[in-house]
Amino acid sequence: MSINSTVKAALDPVAPVKADTYEGDEAVYITFGYASVPDNFADDAPGHERYLLSVHLYAPIGYNTIKERKAIKKALAGIAETYPSMVNASDKEGQHLVFECELVGEVGGE
Repeated sequence: MSINSTVKAALDPVAPVKADTYEGDEAVYITFGYASVPDNFADDAPGHERYLLSVHLYAPIGYNTIKERKAIKKALAGIAETYPSMVNASDKEGQHLVFECELVGEVGGE
């Protein structure tokens, strides 16, 4: 299973989710992206890749996101090697909550 499909399957029950850019009509939605880092080297080749995952929850100002925040953390904890951190990057345009964690996968498993 690819990283995209793993993340999407975990977060789909929370809100509409898309890799990179959401172009739908829902006011509350999730996007995600990641960087991959080769790891666990043997014989000059990586044995695994670490995926530095960044998940973004968007919602209108005034919307109560507590339920979604808890569900995202629980979903990510179930698929990740690290417990997700959260940063509030909201501004006057709306709520923007960023969750970060690490996943481990096969080399080229994107």
